[in-house]
Amino acid sequence: MNSNWTYFQAQRWASSFLRDQQKDPSAAQFVLEMLHDWTMTDLLAYNRQPMPKEEALRYQRAIKRIANSEPAQYVVGKAPFFGRKFVVNRDVLIPETETEELVEWILDEMPADQELKVLDLGTGSGVIGITLALQRPKWQVTLSDISALALKIAMTNQRLHGTNLRQVESDLFARLVDERFDLIVTNPPYVALSEVGEMDPEVLEYEPPLALFASENGLAFYRRLFAAAGEHLNAGGILFGETGHRQEESIQRLLRELVPSGQIETRHDLADRMRMIKVTNFNCDEKG
Repeated sequence: MNSNWTYFQAQRWASSFLRDQQKDPSAAQFVLEMLHDWTMTDLLAYNRQPMPKEEALRYQRAIKRIANSEPAQYVVGKAPFFGRKFVVNRDVLIPETETEELVEWILDEMPADQELKVLDLGTGSGVIGITLALQRPKWQVTLSDISALALKIAMTNQRLHGTNLRQVESDLFARLVDERFDLIVTNPPYVALSEVGEMDPEVLEYEPPLALFASENGLAFYRRLFAAAGEHLNAGGILFGETGHRQEESIQRLLRELVPSGQIETRHDLADRMRMIKVTNFNCDEKG
Protein backbone atom coordinates (compact mmCIF):
# COMPACT_ATOMS: atom_id res chain seq x y z
CA MET A 1 0.00 0.00 0.00
CA ASN A 2 1.27 3.41 -0.89
CA SER A 3 -0.16 6.68 0.35
CA ASN A 4 2.31 8.95 -1.52
CA TRP A 5 0.87 8.33 -4.95
CA THR A 6 0.12 10.73 -7.74
CA TYR A 7 -3.29 10.16 -9.34
CA PHE A 8 -1.52 8.50 -12.26
CA GLN A 9 0.36 6.06 -10.00
CA ALA A 10 -2.79 5.24 -8.06
CA GLN A 11 -4.67 4.48 -11.24
CA ARG A 12 -1.80 2.40 -12.60
CA TRP A 13 -1.69 0.33 -9.38
CA ALA A 14 -5.48 -0.13 -9.46
CA SER A 15 -5.74 -1.28 -13.08
CA SER A 16 -2.85 -3.71 -12.62
CA PHE A 17 -4.38 -5.07 -9.38
CA LEU A 18 -7.78 -5.53 -11.03
CA ARG A 19 -6.22 -7.25 -14.04
CA ASP A 20 -4.46 -9.68 -11.68
CA GLN A 21 -7.84 -10.46 -10.10
CA GLN A 22 -9.37 -10.95 -13.58
CA LYS A 23 -11.61 -7.91 -13.21
CA ASP A 24 -12.13 -5.07 -15.67
CA PRO A 25 -9.13 -2.73 -15.30
CA SER A 26 -11.12 0.25 -16.64
CA ALA A 27 -12.88 0.42 -13.25
CA ALA A 28 -9.71 2.13 -11.95
CA GLN A 29 -10.45 5.18 -14.10
CA PHE A 30 -14.24 4.96 -13.64
CA VAL A 31 -13.99 5.26 -9.84
CA LEU A 32 -11.89 8.44 -10.03
CA GLU A 33 -14.12 10.05 -12.65
CA MET A 34 -17.29 9.29 -10.68
CA LEU A 35 -15.98 10.29 -7.25
CA HIS A 36 -14.72 13.65 -8.49
CA ASP A 37 -17.24 14.28 -11.29
CA TRP A 38 -14.22 14.43 -13.58
CA THR A 39 -14.09 14.06 -17.33
CA MET A 40 -11.25 12.23 -19.03
CA THR A 41 -9.60 15.62 -19.60
CA ASP A 42 -9.84 16.50 -15.88
CA LEU A 43 -8.26 13.18 -15.01
CA LEU A 44 -5.32 13.84 -17.33
CA ALA A 45 -4.89 17.31 -15.85
CA TYR A 46 -4.60 15.77 -12.35
CA ASN A 47 -2.31 12.91 -13.41
CA ARG A 48 0.86 14.32 -11.80
CA GLN A 49 -0.86 15.81 -8.75
CA PRO A 50 -0.32 13.99 -5.46
CA MET A 51 -3.41 12.10 -4.30
CA PRO A 52 -4.29 13.13 -0.71
CA LYS A 53 -3.45 10.41 1.81
CA GLU A 54 -7.04 9.91 2.97
CA GLU A 55 -8.24 9.62 -0.60
CA ALA A 56 -5.52 7.09 -1.44
CA LEU A 57 -6.77 4.84 1.37
CA ARG A 58 -10.42 5.26 0.28
CA TYR A 59 -9.45 4.54 -3.31
CA GLN A 60 -7.62 1.34 -2.35
CA ARG A 61 -10.64 0.17 -0.35
CA ALA A 62 -12.94 0.86 -3.30
CA ILE A 63 -10.70 -1.03 -5.74
CA LYS A 64 -10.51 -4.02 -3.37
CA ARG A 65 -14.30 -4.15 -3.19
CA ILE A 66 -14.43 -4.20 -6.99
CA ALA A 67 -11.79 -6.96 -7.05
CA ASN A 68 -14.15 -8.82 -4.72
CA SER A 69 -16.87 -8.76 -7.42
CA GLU A 70 -18.85 -5.76 -6.13
CA PRO A 71 -19.96 -3.66 -9.14
CA ALA A 72 -18.01 -0.41 -9.46
CA GLN A 73 -21.27 1.57 -9.79
CA TYR A 74 -22.46 0.36 -6.37
CA VAL A 75 -19.06 1.07 -4.84
CA VAL A 76 -19.19 4.74 -5.94
CA GLY A 77 -23.00 4.96 -5.65
CA LYS A 78 -23.40 6.42 -9.15
CA ALA A 79 -23.83 5.26 -12.73
CA PRO A 80 -23.76 7.16 -16.03
CA PHE A 81 -26.87 7.08 -18.22
CA PHE A 82 -27.62 9.07 -21.36
CA GLY A 83 -24.95 11.66 -20.59
CA ARG A 84 -26.04 12.19 -16.98
CA LYS A 85 -25.11 10.63 -13.65
CA PHE A 86 -27.68 8.80 -11.54
CA VAL A 87 -27.56 7.57 -7.95
CA VAL A 88 -27.68 3.77 -7.63
CA ASN A 89 -27.49 1.28 -4.78
CA ARG A 90 -28.27 -2.38 -4.30
CA ASP A 91 -32.04 -1.72 -4.29
CA VAL A 92 -31.96 -0.92 -8.03
CA LEU A 93 -30.39 -2.35 -11.17
CA ILE A 94 -27.35 -0.71 -12.71
CA PRO A 95 -28.47 0.93 -15.98
CA GLU A 96 -26.98 -0.64 -19.10
CA THR A 97 -26.27 0.53 -22.64
CA GLU A 98 -29.22 -1.54 -23.95
CA THR A 99 -31.52 0.64 -21.87
CA GLU A 100 -29.97 3.75 -23.42
CA GLU A 101 -30.70 2.24 -26.83
CA LEU A 102 -34.33 1.66 -25.76
CA VAL A 103 -34.62 5.34 -24.75
CA GLU A 104 -33.10 6.40 -28.12
CA TRP A 105 -35.67 4.29 -29.95
CA ILE A 106 -38.55 5.87 -28.02
CA LEU A 107 -37.24 9.41 -28.63
CA ASP A 108 -36.93 8.65 -32.35
CA GLU A 109 -40.39 7.11 -32.69
CA MET A 110 -42.66 9.21 -30.47
CA PRO A 111 -43.78 12.80 -31.22
CA ALA A 112 -41.67 15.30 -29.24
CA ASP A 113 -44.15 18.17 -29.35
CA GLN A 114 -47.27 16.39 -28.05
CA GLU A 115 -48.32 16.20 -24.41
CA LEU A 116 -48.07 12.43 -24.12
CA LYS A 117 -49.02 10.58 -20.94
CA VAL A 118 -46.14 8.22 -20.25
CA LEU A 119 -45.72 5.42 -17.71
CA ASP A 120 -42.27 4.10 -16.76
CA LEU A 121 -43.39 0.75 -15.36
CA GLY A 122 -40.91 -0.82 -12.95
CA THR A 123 -38.87 2.36 -12.92
CA GLY A 124 -36.15 1.23 -10.49
CA SER A 125 -33.68 4.12 -10.16
CA GLY A 126 -35.88 6.20 -12.47
CA VAL A 127 -33.33 6.50 -15.27
CA ILE A 128 -35.77 5.84 -18.13
CA GLY A 129 -38.64 8.06 -16.95
CA ILE A 130 -36.43 10.91 -15.76
CA THR A 131 -34.41 10.87 -18.99
CA LEU A 132 -37.60 10.91 -21.12
CA ALA A 133 -38.98 13.81 -19.05
CA LEU A 134 -35.75 15.80 -19.42
CA GLN A 135 -35.48 15.12 -23.15
CA ARG A 136 -39.20 15.72 -23.79
CA PRO A 137 -40.47 18.45 -21.43
CA LYS A 138 -44.02 18.24 -22.86
CA TRP A 139 -44.47 14.61 -21.84
CA GLN A 140 -46.24 13.86 -18.54
CA VAL A 141 -44.27 11.00 -17.03
CA THR A 142 -45.33 8.73 -14.14
CA LEU A 143 -42.80 6.46 -12.41
CA SER A 144 -44.12 3.25 -10.86
CA ASP A 145 -42.46 0.34 -9.10
CA ILE A 146 -43.46 -2.49 -6.77
CA SER A 147 -40.43 -1.68 -4.58
CA ALA A 148 -40.66 1.22 -2.11
CA LEU A 149 -36.85 1.08 -1.75
CA ALA A 150 -36.37 1.51 -5.50
CA LEU A 151 -38.78 4.47 -5.50
CA LYS A 152 -36.65 6.14 -2.80
CA ILE A 153 -33.69 6.04 -5.18
CA ALA A 154 -35.89 7.31 -8.02
CA MET A 155 -36.90 10.25 -5.80
CA THR A 156 -33.23 10.96 -5.01
CA ASN A 157 -32.53 11.03 -8.75
CA GLN A 158 -35.52 13.29 -9.37
CA ARG A 159 -34.11 15.80 -6.86
CA LEU A 160 -30.68 15.50 -8.45
CA HIS A 161 -32.05 16.27 -11.92
CA GLY A 162 -34.75 18.75 -10.93
CA THR A 163 -37.77 16.77 -12.11
CA ASN A 164 -41.08 16.63 -10.28
CA LEU A 165 -42.72 13.47 -11.65
CA ARG A 166 -45.47 11.51 -9.94
CA GLN A 167 -44.32 8.27 -8.30
CA VAL A 168 -46.64 5.34 -7.57
CA GLU A 169 -45.83 2.23 -5.56
CA SER A 170 -47.70 -0.43 -7.51
CA ASP A 171 -47.51 -4.03 -8.64
CA LEU A 172 -48.13 -3.65 -12.36
CA PHE A 173 -51.41 -1.63 -12.66
CA ALA A 174 -52.79 -2.39 -9.17
CA ARG A 175 -52.70 1.28 -8.12
CA LEU A 176 -53.22 2.71 -11.60
CA VAL A 177 -56.59 1.07 -12.06
CA ASP A 178 -58.50 3.58 -14.19
CA GLU A 179 -55.55 5.22 -15.86
CA ARG A 180 -54.58 5.14 -19.51
CA PHE A 181 -51.34 6.20 -21.15
CA ASP A 182 -50.12 7.00 -24.66
CA LEU A 183 -46.82 5.27 -23.99
CA ILE A 184 -45.81 2.57 -21.52
CA VAL A 185 -42.12 1.76 -21.25
CA THR A 186 -40.70 -1.02 -19.11
CA ASN A 187 -37.41 -2.67 -18.27
CA PRO A 188 -38.93 -5.50 -16.23
CA PRO A 189 -37.52 -8.66 -14.66
CA TYR A 190 -36.95 -10.97 -17.65
CA VAL A 191 -34.07 -13.30 -16.74
CA ALA A 192 -35.03 -16.99 -16.72
CA LEU A 193 -34.09 -18.87 -13.56
CA SER A 194 -32.33 -21.43 -15.78
CA GLU A 195 -29.81 -18.73 -16.77
CA VAL A 196 -28.40 -18.29 -13.25
CA GLY A 197 -25.38 -20.46 -14.07
CA GLU A 198 -24.33 -18.13 -16.90
CA MET A 199 -24.51 -14.91 -14.92
CA ASP A 200 -21.61 -12.86 -13.59
CA PRO A 201 -21.07 -13.04 -9.82
CA GLU A 202 -21.28 -9.22 -9.78
CA VAL A 203 -24.90 -9.42 -10.92
CA LEU A 204 -25.96 -12.46 -8.91
CA GLU A 205 -24.51 -11.36 -5.60
CA TYR A 206 -25.32 -7.66 -5.70
CA GLU A 207 -28.20 -6.71 -8.01
CA PRO A 208 -31.79 -7.04 -6.67
CA PRO A 209 -33.31 -10.42 -7.67
CA LEU A 210 -36.82 -8.92 -7.69
CA ALA A 211 -35.76 -6.74 -10.64
CA LEU A 212 -33.93 -9.52 -12.48
CA PHE A 213 -35.77 -12.82 -12.45
CA ALA A 214 -39.12 -13.97 -13.81
CA SER A 215 -40.64 -17.43 -14.04
CA GLU A 216 -41.96 -18.95 -17.31
CA ASN A 217 -38.48 -18.73 -18.86
CA GLY A 218 -38.34 -15.05 -17.98
CA LEU A 219 -41.72 -14.17 -19.52
CA ALA A 220 -44.03 -14.18 -16.47
CA PHE A 221 -44.04 -10.39 -16.17
CA TYR A 222 -44.72 -9.93 -19.89
CA ARG A 223 -47.61 -12.41 -19.70
CA ARG A 224 -49.28 -10.23 -17.05
CA LEU A 225 -48.40 -7.03 -18.88
CA PHE A 226 -49.66 -8.10 -22.31
CA ALA A 227 -52.92 -9.34 -20.77
CA ALA A 228 -53.57 -6.03 -19.01
CA ALA A 229 -51.93 -3.38 -21.22
CA GLY A 230 -54.92 -2.89 -23.53
CA GLU A 231 -56.93 -1.52 -20.63
CA HIS A 232 -54.22 1.00 -19.78
CA LEU A 233 -53.29 2.33 -23.22
CA ASN A 234 -55.16 5.05 -25.06
CA ALA A 235 -56.23 4.38 -28.66
CA GLY A 236 -53.02 4.16 -30.69
CA GLY A 237 -51.00 3.71 -27.49
CA ILE A 238 -47.61 2.00 -27.70
CA LEU A 239 -45.63 -0.26 -25.39
CA PHE A 240 -41.82 -0.34 -25.46
CA GLY A 241 -39.83 -2.82 -23.39
CA GLU A 242 -36.46 -4.38 -22.77
CA THR A 243 -36.22 -8.18 -22.98
CA GLY A 244 -33.81 -11.09 -22.76
CA HIS A 245 -31.76 -11.87 -25.85
CA ARG A 246 -33.15 -15.42 -26.06
CA GLN A 247 -36.79 -14.33 -26.10
CA GLU A 248 -37.19 -13.10 -29.67
CA GLU A 249 -39.51 -15.93 -30.74
CA SER A 250 -41.12 -16.75 -27.39
CA ILE A 251 -42.21 -13.16 -26.71
CA GLN A 252 -43.81 -12.92 -30.16
CA ARG A 253 -45.68 -16.19 -29.53
CA LEU A 254 -46.84 -14.88 -26.16
CA LEU A 255 -48.24 -11.70 -27.72
CA ARG A 256 -50.07 -13.67 -30.43
CA GLU A 257 -51.61 -15.86 -27.75
CA LEU A 258 -52.78 -12.98 -25.53
CA VAL A 259 -53.37 -10.14 -28.02
CA PRO A 260 -54.09 -11.57 -31.49
CA SER A 261 -54.43 -8.06 -32.95
CA GLY A 262 -51.10 -6.92 -31.51
CA GLN A 263 -48.16 -6.01 -33.74
CA ILE A 264 -44.68 -6.54 -32.32
CA GLU A 265 -41.38 -5.21 -33.64
CA THR A 266 -38.13 -6.50 -32.14
CA ARG A 267 -34.84 -4.64 -32.16
CA HIS A 268 -31.28 -5.84 -31.62
CA ASP A 269 -28.61 -4.16 -29.52
CA LEU A 270 -25.14 -3.15 -30.69
CA ALA A 271 -23.94 -6.73 -30.16
CA ASP A 272 -26.76 -7.87 -32.50
CA ARG A 273 -28.75 -9.59 -29.76
CA MET A 274 -32.51 -9.03 -29.60
CA ARG A 275 -33.09 -6.85 -26.54
CA MET A 276 -36.04 -4.52 -27.23
CA ILE A 277 -39.64 -4.67 -28.33
CA LYS A 278 -42.24 -2.20 -29.55
CA VAL A 279 -45.86 -3.36 -29.39
CA THR A 280 -48.76 -1.58 -31.10
CA ASN A 281 -52.38 -2.33 -31.91
CA PHE A 282 -53.56 -3.41 -28.49
CA ASN A 283 -57.30 -3.85 -28.78
CA CYS A 284 -59.03 -2.85 -25.56
CA ASP A 285 -61.91 -5.24 -26.18
CA GLU A 286 -59.72 -8.31 -26.18
CA LYS A 287 -59.02 -10.16 -23.01
CA GLY A 288 -55.99 -12.35 -22.49
